[in-house]
Amino acid sequence: MTRLIPLLALLLGCAASASEVSLGLNEVDSPSLLLPGEAAGRYRLAPLLALEADIRVTGPIARTTLVQEFRNPGSEWVEALYAFPLPEDAAVDHLRMVVGERIIIGEIQEREQARATYAEARAAGQKAALVEQQRPNLFTTAVANIPPAGRVRIEIEYQQQLRWRDGEFSLRFPLAITPRYSPTAAPQEQHFDLENGWSLLPGELPNAADLSGRVQIPAKIRLDIRPGFAVDHVSSPSHPIIQRQQDGRITVELADGPVRADRDFRIAWRPRPGAEPQAAFFTETTAQGDFGLLLLTPPQRPARLSLARELILVIDTSGSMGGEPIRAAREALLRALDSLRPGDRFNLIQFNSGSEALFRAPVAADPGHLEQARRYVRRLDAGGGTNMQPALQRALAKDHDIDSGVLRQIVFVTDGAVANEAQLFGLIHQQLGDDRLFTVGIGSAPNTWFMSEAARAGRGSYTTIARVAEVEQRMEALFRMLESPVLTSLQLDLPKARESLPDPIPDLYAGEPIQLVMRLDGPPAQARLRGRLGQQPWSAQLDLAGAADQAGIGVLWARQKIAHYQRQGTRGMDAGALRERILALALDHHLVSPYTSLVAVDRTPARPAEAGLDSHALKGELPAGISVPTVSLAAGATASPLWLLLAALLLLLALSINAIALGRSRPRAGYKPSPAGVLPGVWFLGLGR
Repeated sequence: MTRLIPLLALLLGCAASASEVSLGLNEVDSPSLLLPGEAAGRYRLAPLLALEADIRVTGPIARTTLVQEFRNPGSEWVEALYAFPLPEDAAVDHLRMVVGERIIIGEIQEREQARATYAEARAAGQKAALVEQQRPNLFTTAVANIPPAGRVRIEIEYQQQLRWRDGEFSLRFPLAITPRYSPTAAPQEQHFDLENGWSLLPGELPNAADLSGRVQIPAKIRLDIRPGFAVDHVSSPSHPIIQRQQDGRITVELADGPVRADRDFRIAWRPRPGAEPQAAFFTETTAQGDFGLLLLTPPQRPARLSLARELILVIDTSGSMGGEPIRAAREALLRALDSLRPGDRFNLIQFNSGSEALFRAPVAADPGHLEQARRYVRRLDAGGGTNMQPALQRALAKDHDIDSGVLRQIVFVTDGAVANEAQLFGLIHQQLGDDRLFTVGIGSAPNTWFMSEAARAGRGSYTTIARVAEVEQRMEALFRMLESPVLTSLQLDLPKARESLPDPIPDLYAGEPIQLVMRLDGPPAQARLRGRLGQQPWSAQLDLAGAADQAGIGVLWARQKIAHYQRQGTRGMDAGALRERILALALDHHLVSPYTSLVAVDRTPARPAEAGLDSHALKGELPAGISVPTVSLAAGATASPLWLLLAALLLLLALSINAIALGRSRPRAGYKPSPAGVLPGVWFLGLGR
């Protein structure tokens, strides 16, 4: 039994450290991650990671320098692969690798060429870094040839547009990834695996979230905010902060110093009364052309809609929702039920590995049905996989008569922990009809790319709720949207605009401003926006002669254009044409994309030819608030938690037998190959079987 303890500690991601290549658990003296060594009871050190973010806000745009410092505490040359989240609209355009006093600037290359450049440098013993996009909000950094007891500093720059809603400006810096569920993977590819944790993207990346909670990645965050108007209030609902304001500039730091990378950092600021911007137009001239950014606060919303509603409430009860997320989701649904009025109809759908509806068809929002629904919601708990497609199909189905004049709205409450986003976007496009889809992102690290894109495809809006304490405020804002769309059928008349994005302009709801980015043929003087306010025609004449200069609009336009092409891809655009257009755009604007990557190579050979190279996929932290026992059950493909629990117990029994055998024979430590399509030379780490 004494040998079972270190084995289980290792499999669960136990952190320990020492100054030797091979060491025992009794030799550790500081936190680190151990890997199996050559002899029984001996272990090797894995690379460590620290994060820093320097965020600079100017007007409506934020530019972030993300620093990843990889430290090798051992005596072997190592390669590290780290998966990390970014905002869903991040435009990644710069990479610097710092080795000692040298700074190596990254180049944008076609993805296959960048991989070849990296692989060649890796084999030659040269330090190299490669940044790739796996999803619009999920990237990887590969770093080759980190020397013994050495450090390599990777600096990545990206840009994003601030979010503007309800008179408040905000941004989010994601720090954690909720592990994703892939319903298309074969059962044997999704199993209860103490060795690798829970895969971030099953079958795609050799990375995992550490189920034991032992992996801790320290993160520092600093902000320099120059909003261009007087600010009344700065707050962070996610972390305690220290702020200083002077001469129109706001500096923000974390009050507690470095924090764990287990939840998204969120910050917001509100203009002083009377200083609220009503409209703004910014321009930038670059080598790629002239660009513009138009921001406009819409008129006051009309009175509440008099139309009856059919409200379909969908709640995610999968394993990744365990703990704080499911409690917040239950409260959100109860608030939604309270918002129903006489004459409305509703239904409630829950899903995990499967899905079920409370009623066979939507029912009247009368006291009896509402009380039945409340009892149902209070009993909901989390477990199983995130098989979203059947629930989405059920919510979109028109298998009953809907009276003319009834507004059908779907509210989808989930953490978005899915790996088949594109398939779901296509389903929404095909089956939405006249419905409206609103998404509510739950948890400390929801998949905001899925939330925002699903809402856009559904002609709705999205809301995020990290904690139960936020439910009332966030759901009240959502109810305003559900009850009073402001502007519809929007069109921009601007002769100088070669093209504007988003295209088409989405409907606007209460509290949402108009935000358009465009490519221009010279400086415009005037523009006109047309649409419908409620049931009445609406238009606004805009004087653009006093446009302000703003750096970064060209990059912002290119990033949105790439997203526009990707949406066309989910609607059936030819894959070859899609790749050609995105590739040309990304190369022209020096952006990381599905078809381009950033690569940096230190041409001076560092690793001796005779020295080996260990490759490690670094684990990330499990997002805060998720219940670990529930999550472990959700990692399976079967719909039955009982069978998964039994499988886990059998696995632990097998480990006990194996541990006893360790006293008599040496374990087979090694690598198992990563899935196809991952960087050459990057591997899963695990015990041989």
